[in-house]
Amino acid sequence: MNLFPYILGPVWVLDVTLTSDGHTIAAWCCKMGGEPQQTVYDAAAVAKGVAVVTVSGHGTIVKPADSQLAARVRDDRATFLWSEHDGRIAFVRRERLQGMLTELSEAGIHPQRIEVSAPPDTAAGELLAGLGWRQLLRPTAEGSSLAQAVVRRAALPVLGLFLCLLAANAAVAPSLNTRRQTLQKELSARERTASTAADATDRQRALLAEFSARPAVSRAVVCDRIAEAVPAQVVLTRLAVEPLTKRFEAGKPLQRQERTAVVAGTAPAAGDVSTFVERLAGAACCRTVRLTNVERERDAERLVFRIEIGL
Repeated sequence: MNLFPYILGPVWVLDVTLTSDGHTIAAWCCKMGGEPQQTVYDAAAVAKGVAVVTVSGHGTIVKPADSQLAARVRDDRATFLWSEHDGRIAFVRRERLQGMLTELSEAGIHPQRIEVSAPPDTAAGELLAGLGWRQLLRPTAEGSSLAQAVVRRAALPVLGLFLCLLAANAAVAPSLNTRRQTLQKELSARERTASTAADATDRQRALLAEFSARPAVSRAVVCDRIAEAVPAQVVLTRLAVEPLTKRFEAGKPLQRQERTAVVAGTAPAAGDVSTFVERLAGAACCRTVRLTNVERERDAERLVFRIEIGL
């Protein structure tokens, strides 16, 4: 279905009657599917719409469509303008229309079609049947006039549509914005939860990998060698392998002294501590041995010591 004629609206039919010394113009207003209505010719009003011209009167000739004269007319487009209806051909010399076309052009009227000896309703019907969107692209005065008429007809409906859309947007935007903010908060919360879970999983995997890795020397062997090196007079009060450096807190990484053993105890004399340190230094599992602290207990004769062993 071609909606173009409905968008275009009424068509002006200018019924031009040629005379021996000029012409007269009568105006008709034709709507799609309606009867033509004769009206007062107003050039300014016609210039804003779409016009078709039907020519009759002095200089127009009607002949049978199958006559020899009709064939001659069809072969001479530069000289004649014609229309065919009901088995008859009506034609007129183009030079007879120059004055009329000049007058219309000066008034800003550029007819889309010119019919010869056709009733107003027939002329309007022929125009509407032949209208199409491609004609808006014609680089002619007629194409420009048609495009301007379409824009005038469509401007108000399109503007009304945009106003309705703006009003609907103004009415719906607050609720949509609230919904969008709620969804953004939910998304941010889920992303934080997922990030926290991922971090916890990574820490758990790292911690598991650390404790799953087999040391070069078994920790049981290390403890056994430390126990063998203890002199008879020395009493151990602490033996820790890779002890924590900070108190364990849930959700935080585990911090410990890696590859380190800490030994603490008491001895009656400094020589016993020195002997213990020498024995540890000679053990194959101990890379380094460092006496970090030694002091005498208050109100006692025993020494308290602390040794760090690098594994």
